[in-house]
Order: sequence, then structure tokens, then C-alpha cells
Amino acid sequence: MNLENFSVSFTSLKANKMRSLLTTLGIIIGVMSIILLVSIVAGTQDYIENEIKALGTNTFMIAPGNNEEMHGPPGTYAINKLRLNQIDLLEARSSYGAKAMPAYMNMGVLVKYKNKSTNSSILVGTNERFPDLRNWPVETGNFFRSDDVNSSRKVCVVGPTIVNNFFRGARPLGKEIYVSGKKFTIIGVFVKKGKSFGRDSDDLIVMPITAALDMSGTTAINQIMLKIPDPKNMDKAVAETKRILLKEMDKEDFSITTQAELLGMFKTFADVLSVVMGCVAGISLFVGGIGIMNIMLVTVKERTREIGIRKAVGASFGDILEQFIVESIVVAVAGGLVGILLASLMILAVGPFISFPLKVSIPSVIIAFVFSSLTGIFFGTYPALKAAKIDPIIALRYE
Repeated sequence: MNLENFSVSFTSLKANKMRSLLTTLGIIIGVMSIILLVSIVAGTQDYIENEIKALGTNTFMIAPGNNEEMHGPPGTYAINKLRLNQIDLLEARSSYGAKAMPAYMNMGVLVKYKNKSTNSSILVGTNERFPDLRNWPVETGNFFRSDDVNSSRKVCVVGPTIVNNFFRGARPLGKEIYVSGKKFTIIGVFVKKGKSFGRDSDDLIVMPITAALDMSGTTAINQIMLKIPDPKNMDKAVAETKRILLKEMDKEDFSITTQAELLGMFKTFADVLSVVMGCVAGISLFVGGIGIMNIMLVTVKERTREIGIRKAVGASFGDILEQFIVESIVVAVAGGLVGILLASLMILAVGPFISFPLKVSIPSVIIAFVFSSLTGIFFGTYPALKAAKIDPIIALRYE
């Protein structure tokens, strides 16, 4: 390939800066889409897999409502709500040593301490198994015991954000805060977890579920989490749990979800997202390619006399073909490089502010670069052929 063609291509790009920028816009967007897509999907998948692995493959969830029948999220259409007495029942009748943890959750409760208040905290009512089953240890102080749950003791364990909001370096243990107007004593502080899907996991208050239900005036719980010693017995334990609950309910108005099923649902979502984003990237590259072809056709017409002169002094069909294909490749690659740069800068700028890891994937950069180059070759071939077929006699007469 003649290096002079690259020089001519760059000279042409410099002479028409605005045209060149508009021509490469579709390529830029397409390449950015490819890199951002791979980064977002890979980062989210790593995050979800780590979260699920942290809970363990030997845990599963029960939620009120049969989402398969009602085509909605678990709990949305529940008639027979889960009850606290089912916890002891599930543990007592389990043949696989299941340990159960109930959960009552309320997002955005009002918390007060002296003259300070916040209404963004997450309230969780549960039992003494929370740190073990949720893999959420206490850093300072203690978690509440089964006696505290049985007696509806007004104690709580809080996340680091609660400590930072209200105590600013002061020791929080033993301090009394008001949660939805009720007084609770802080007995422990969790380790820092950070953000989860954009929400602060450390803005958390965990209390005995009996106290939480008394405060809310309900007997229904949102979820039951079970953990068995051996994950090999998961299918049998799930089937047994379903049989136990069906004896207590008049119909199957609950849903059981394993960690493997959660991971499968996410992978399905990630696949759909990949297809959608891939289509966006493909359309952008196609539009960019059409733009390159149109501009190259205009360029061929504008430079008809130049083509005639080159042919008159000995340039062959292949020389002209190569020149214009190189020009289209240069335009496409320039757009690709700009797209790679912008996508990388976006990832570096946004990465620290989101809950899942984002990083520039080398394979995605290579794929994006290759596709931008192929776009230039494919859409530049027709204008290049048209230029190479121009009759030099007619071209020299062109004004």
C-alpha cells in the first residue's frame, strides 16, 4: 500500500474539517456504544456474581405472591402473606438443617437524633441470623440475640452512614435514636458495604423483627431467607420447603427463588441488553458508513479533474482505487479512535460514582477498532470503484 495515499488522505481531511467531523459522527457513536456496552454488561455481571457468591449457593428466598401465575414481581399479588410463625415451622420440619431468617423491609424511614433527622434510611426487621445468612458482620458492638427478638426489645444495629450522619466521630453505642417516632438503642455498627445498584447500603437500621412489626402495625413479612449446610441438597430442600408451606396455605401463593435462578435471570437480562445495545452500535456504524460513502462520492466528483491528471501521468486503476479506499479507511479509523478515547474518558469519569465496576475492556477496544476499519473498507469501496473507472479524457475536460 502506497504511503503517499495516507498523506493525501490526511491533507483532504484537514481541508474539510467540519465535513470530516460530521462524516465520522456515526462511527464515533457506534464505537462508543460497543465499548460502553461491554464495560457496563461485564461490570454489572461481575458485581452481581460477587453479590450472589457472597450470599452463597446454599441459600434461597421465599417471597409472598406467585409471580409465575400473576406475571409480576414476588409479593405483588400475595393473598396469604408470610408470617413470623412460619420461621420456626420451616426450621423444625427441615430434613436438611435449614436455618431461616425473616425480613420486614421499609425503604425511606424517618430517623431522628436530637435536632438532626433523615428520611432516606432502610429499615430491616429480622432475627439473630442476619449477619450469618446475609454475610454482613458487625464491626463494633454486638448484634441482637434471639432473646431480644422474642421480647421485642427496642434495640438496633446501624450502618456507617447513620453513624456519620448523626454522631460525627462520637461513639454511637448506647445512644438512643428515634425510628418512625419510636425510641431504639444502638448496640452495634455494621462493617462498611458501600453502594448497591445506586443505593447506599450503609444507610441501614436493623432491628428485631418483632419490634419492627409492632412499630409498623402489621403481621406480614416481606421475605424469608433459608440457608442449608450442603448446596448439593438445594433442589430437595426447595421442594420440601414448598410442601411445608402448602400445608399451611390454601394455595401456592408464594415464590421460591434460588441464587442460581437469580443469576440466570440476570444473565437473561444482560443478554437482552447486549442485543439492544449491539443493535444501537450496529445502526450507528451503518449510518456512519452511509455518511462516509456519501461524502466520498461528493469528494470523487469534486476531484474528478485531479483523478484525470493522475491517470494521464500514469496512475493505474488500482492506484486510484487504493487512494480512495485509504481515504475512507482513514476517516473511519479517525472516528473509531475518537470514539475509543471518548468512551474511555466517560468510563474513567463515571466509574467512581457508580456501584458496579467499570473498566475499559481491551477486547472491546480491538473489536471496535476492527469494525470501524471494516466499515471504512466496505462503504468506501463503491466510491473508490467509481473514481477508478473515470475516463481520464472526460475527467480532464471536467470543470
